[in-house]
Amino acid sequence: MSPDTPEPRAAPNAVPMGLFAVSEAEFQAQIAAIERDSEGRIRFAAQDLQTGQVLAYHDDVPVKTASVVKLPILVHVALSVFEGHLLWDEPLALTEAEKVGGSGVLTALTSGLTLSLRDVCTLMTIVSDNTGTNMVLERIGIASVNARMRALGLPITTVFRKAYAPDTPQSQRYGLGVTTAREMLRLLNWLAEGAVGDAATSADVLQILARQQYRDAIPRLLPEYWRYAGKTGAVNAVRNDVGVVTAPDGRRFALALFCQELPRVQWTADNPGLVALARLARALLL
Repeated sequence: MSPDTPEPRAAPNAVPMGLFAVSEAEFQAQIAAIERDSEGRIRFAAQDLQTGQVLAYHDDVPVKTASVVKLPILVHVALSVFEGHLLWDEPLALTEAEKVGGSGVLTALTSGLTLSLRDVCTLMTIVSDNTGTNMVLERIGIASVNARMRALGLPITTVFRKAYAPDTPQSQRYGLGVTTAREMLRLLNWLAEGAVGDAATSADVLQILARQQYRDAIPRLLPEYWRYAGKTGAVNAVRNDVGVVTAPDGRRFALALFCQELPRVQWTADNPGLVALARLARALLL
């Protein structure tokens, strides 16, 4: 959105749209078609934040988070700052030992570089920086993130290990982490409501999510001027995207979309899982 574009106006009496407005039979038929074309397994939960209406499909099935688990990490850090246990401007030093591959830029930078906790969390989120994720987890501890999720009433959402760390018996099935679409929807809902810490803390997290650079799933097929704030995740057989979407008229929707068990490895924008999530977002919202 350009600086000259007017801010969206709220529409408190908005008419339901997309899959929120169709019959159960139409809903099932559209989801079945998207899932069939993906050749994977769709799990999702979506909420119209004006009406509270929720649409879900296998939303209680545990799924591999891939990098979507970085959202719970970010939420825990933000809440720790809100509570006075951490400072956003606390310096973190990049070390050679912490560098890992995959997504991100920190692994290519010079060891000894010092960044603020906020900057590392931003990189962890908007370019899914794996090295940054490990720097954050080294500072806060994996157990603290999981304890926070339990305190928030999310019994499934779990971080198992650092990025590129060897799998343990606990992480072997899910890798980096596990969650459900239902739990991610609850977390997004709390952020949208300003209930993560306080309104300012929630808005801060959403502002970081709004800078997301990977936009091949939820926002891909949406019209111009729809706003998206979210976190993606991908491993070979998985494509995920969770976020809050705002229509030009101010209506907001929370989407937690997962495509799992993809039969082919394809690291391009045309990955069938990414296409499926983009189609699903469009079907839900338009």
